[in-house]
Amino acid sequence: MSTILPAFAGDVRVWFAQLESHFLANNLSEQTKLHILFSAFPASLTPVIKDLITDTPINSTYESIKREVLLRTSVSAERRFHDELLGDRMPTELLRRMRELAEDVAADSALIKQLFISRLPSQVKAILAPMVEKQSVDTIAASADRVMEFSRGPTTAAIPQPQAEVFTHAAATGNAS
Repeated sequence: MSTILPAFAGDVRVWFAQLESHFLANNLSEQTKLHILFSAFPASLTPVIKDLITDTPINSTYESIKREVLLRTSVSAERRFHDELLGDRMPTELLRRMRELAEDVAADSALIKQLFISRLPSQVKAILAPMVEKQSVDTIAASADRVMEFSRGPTTAAIPQPQAEVFTHAAATGNAS
């Protein structure tokens, strides 16, 4: 059995996934998984899970302790998205980032859709309003990209500007010096 356990880098879900890969590679029993879990908890999680270690509920399993740790360390979806704003990004980029943060929220859930739409500029929301109820969040994001591209319009460098004719006194009198 390999004794090197994954280091905790701050993401509880990733750490559990790595730990489970270790368990699978070593074909460990459920009881052994539980004991390794208790011995390997990162110190930074101790305040959150101390009671699970010191007063372990009877009939606890690796899965039940894992669920409880994830529940205690998870941040609600609304809170994860709190600071996510459109900024200079295109709507599809914002949606992609929100899905990265979603963790346990379905990618096309009503919550993702609602939070995504709330981050769009009001003029874009007004244009897309008729499609919000019937379309997927991916379709809405792609449409929002097009609306924003269109609303930016062509840059002034792309619009030919009329050239003002400059007359000099010499040109007006026909005298060339």
